[in-house]
Amino acid sequence: MTTKVFKTFILLCFSVTLFAQSPSSILQKAEAKLSGADLAAEVSIRTVRPRWERTMKAKIWNQGLDKTMILITGPAREKGTVFLRNGEDVWHFVPGIKKIVALPAAMVQSWMGTDFTNDALINAGSLVEDYTPTLLGITSVNGTNCFKIALTPKADAAVVWGEVITFVSVDEFLQLRTEFYDEDEYLITTLEATEIKSFGGRTLPSVLRITPAEEDGKFTEMTYKALNFNPTFEEGFFERSNMKRVE
Repeated sequence: MTTKVFKTFILLCFSVTLFAQSPSSILQKAEAKLSGADLAAEVSIRTVRPRWERTMKAKIWNQGLDKTMILITGPAREKGTVFLRNGEDVWHFVPGIKKIVALPAAMVQSWMGTDFTNDALINAGSLVEDYTPTLLGITSVNGTNCFKIALTPKADAAVVWGEVITFVSVDEFLQLRTEFYDEDEYLITTLEATEIKSFGGRTLPSVLRITPAEEDGKFTEMTYKALNFNPTFEEGFFERSNMKRVE
């Protein structure tokens, strides 16, 4: 067997092995990296516009897929703002008026003036549960081989996107790029994950950048400063009664 034929044979075997994995199993491995994990994180969120930019700091706590608490720790004018999701219920604590406001389950509005939506940060569901995946092939994202997977909403899924295309790295199962389309197949926004680092023994992107389509000079970056995958949550932590005192 010549060297050229041997390399072709190895490449063919490699490709067959990769495509033997179902798109659902690929997504499950990707989501297990971060989404749905119990975690406590400290992040900075930088929003850039053509004429200004601002940075917020926040703490995020997750327990599984259905419990999330977000506390804004800076700057001063937003400090103390809290968002909570517990199952199907979502609330927003506004420190200025000291009131807790119920929010709708599906929220497509801008979150705190950023390019992230309320739905993406607070009410993020599971791609595996909400969409039907199709493996389109393998492509390169910034020099990394990735599974390209198209996702169409399931009939009973409460989602806002008409289609999602995500790119999951072949070696680490990291979602490095995700494109969000409306029902008319127009690209609305793109989420890119970069600067891979080790957090508590897990290899993960440390920077998430979301960029609106066709809006030059606009983007929002969320940078993970710290990640703890073994947090201890006291009983009642993810209850509405805790929103005014969480810190």
